[in-house]
Parts: sequence; structure tokens; C-alpha cells
Amino acid sequence: MPSTLELVVCTTAAALFDCTEELEILNRDGIEGYKEHQRANLMVPLQPGVGYSLVQSLLALNKAAEKQLIEVILVSRMDSDTGERVRQSIHHYELPITRMSFTGGTDVTKYLLAWKCDLFLTADEDQVRTVLCGTSSKAFTGMAAALVCNIVNTTPNTSSHVEQLDSKTDETVLPSEVNTSTNSVSSTALASLSWPEGQVRITFDGDGVLFSDEAERVYKTKGLEGFFEFERKHGHIALPKGPMQAFAFKLQKLRQSLGENHKWRIRTFLVTARNDVANIRVFHTLKEWGLEIDETHFLGGLDKTPFLQAINPAIFFDDSRHNIDRAKIYVPSAQVIYGINNIHSKKLIRSISIEIDDVQNENSM
Repeated sequence: MPSTLELVVCTTAAALFDCTEELEILNRDGIEGYKEHQRANLMVPLQPGVGYSLVQSLLALNKAAEKQLIEVILVSRMDSDTGERVRQSIHHYELPITRMSFTGGTDVTKYLLAWKCDLFLTADEDQVRTVLCGTSSKAFTGMAAALVCNIVNTTPNTSSHVEQLDSKTDETVLPSEVNTSTNSVSSTALASLSWPEGQVRITFDGDGVLFSDEAERVYKTKGLEGFFEFERKHGHIALPKGPMQAFAFKLQKLRQSLGENHKWRIRTFLVTARNDVANIRVFHTLKEWGLEIDETHFLGGLDKTPFLQAINPAIFFDDSRHNIDRAKIYVPSAQVIYGINNIHSKKLIRSISIEIDDVQNENSM
């Protein structure tokens, strides 16, 4: 790979393109019916999917910088023959994606380390769990992963030879996510909000995304007042790293490599439900890490959606499916399946009991 490379993104076909129809055919007609459909529609380009905007805008940075800083790699459980339509679609949209893995049914996460992946986008929940919270997740330390959430499908699907298009996880609402308003910014108002053309805007949630799920665990064991007390006591201590922290640093380094004239092309946002005393620890953490976030929005429980509409990001990362389901109607969204909010229900009770002991021990120190 080029020595100038700063960021490697691996994406599945169903994250890059909209494969809703293809999955329906696979489930209805089986693998042979699916293959026949792909052959019959070989020259019909797949429509852009949730991850397309991010991939396209990142790859455009190489042209602006006049050097290859970003590599996007397609990884798919299709075989080479079935994947021909995906390759034709990549060619149709003139995406400079030249490296690919077609595994013929093998889990693509087996090859992410070999590709030196920094960010993995997929439509299969199990693959995200493998990277972020599976038994082998330590091997993927420093690698970000997220489940792209298709606007059409909000119900669980079973895994198949084609990447799973969407999935619904058990959800626990954040302590300050109490405002269930879905008011959105009007299209007239949005028309007056302009961002520079060619700018890649990426929005992160805080706890469970940039930071660990420590705050979530404290809230579940101690309640809201206990959470604020914990934050006051630990305000001078940086929050533990979350699953997207290394990726955020990669973006910072990428921006530096773009040079002074082009660093505006990457803009990062933190949009969090935190407020009041909980803000202090965030600022301390970012300063101690040396991580530069262009905009920080502390909403104190307000609906994130209008802010996301105003930002109009290439992608929004959040660990809460509740937030994702509201946002995905308006902006490309991906769920970071990590932490106590995304533990399967059968494991949740045991996990909380363990966390109670952990928090009690920490408070006694």
C-alpha cells in the first residue's frame, strides 16, 4: 500500500450499496435464485447505500491532495461470480476502489487485520459485534466498526451469504435522553444552511462512541444523581477510550496530511446528550488526549436530529439505536454496537450486577 496512506476503510457491499431487493430475493428464492437475479441484472447498477456518501467523499480527498491518503476496500461474503454486479456498480459510479475480497461465505472479519483496516462498515450486526465486543475483539483493538442502518428496514434479519442489511438491538436509553421529540428542521430552513462543497463532515456521539461506556454503566447502577456525583468526583480524570477514539485520531492526522490549504475538507462534530457538570470531564478528556473536535454540542437530553440535519454529515455514529432510528431518516447513520446499551438482554442482568461491584470498588478507592 502507498506510504502516504493515512486511513483504510473496509466496507461490505450492503453497506456501500442498497441491497434491500437482493436480500429479499435471497430469502425468498434461495442462493440460486439470488445468483440468477444478479446475472440477469449485471449491468443494472446498485443504488447507493448508507455508507456511499462517506466512501465517495473520503475518496475525493485523494484527488484534492494529489496523493493517496485514503484507501477503501470492498469486503464481501459473495463469491467472485456473484460479486460481478458489485464490481460493475463500482465502475458505474467511478469509485476508485481497486482492492477487494470476495470470500464465498467466509466471515469477512477474518481479513480485516490483514487489510490493516481502521474503519469497518457493514450491514451485519454480528460482524460489528465480532470486532467491538466479541470473544476475539482484543485482536481488533484500535479498529472502529459500525452497523449502517438502512432507512427502509428497521426489523431484525438473519445472517445470510449477502451482508445482513439491518438489525435491531436491545436498547437502553441514555440517562439524559428523555426528550422524545422528533421535530425536524424544515427544508426551507435547511436550504439556507450551506457548507463548503467537498467537505467531509463526520459526527460522533460521546459515551459509548468516542468515550467508553463508563458513564452508561454508572447511570444504570447509581441513577442520575449518582452519575453526576461520579462525574464531579472524576472530572479531572480523562474518560476511558471508546471504540471510535482511534478513528477520530486517524481523521485528525489525515487532516494534517491534507495541508493547510485543504484541512477544511474534514470537519468533526461531537453531539452528546451530556450537559452541566458532565461537560467538564469531556473537555478535560479531549485536551489530555490531544484530540481536536471542531464542534462540540452538549444537548442535555434534546433530540439530536435537528442538529444533525443542520450539520448534514457524511455519516453519524451513535451507540443508541433509539437515536439512530430517529436520525437515519435524515442523515446517513451507523450504530456503534458497543457497551452496556448493546448487550443482549440475557446478558444484561449479570453485567449490571458486575458493574455495581466495579463502581462500588472504584468509589471506595
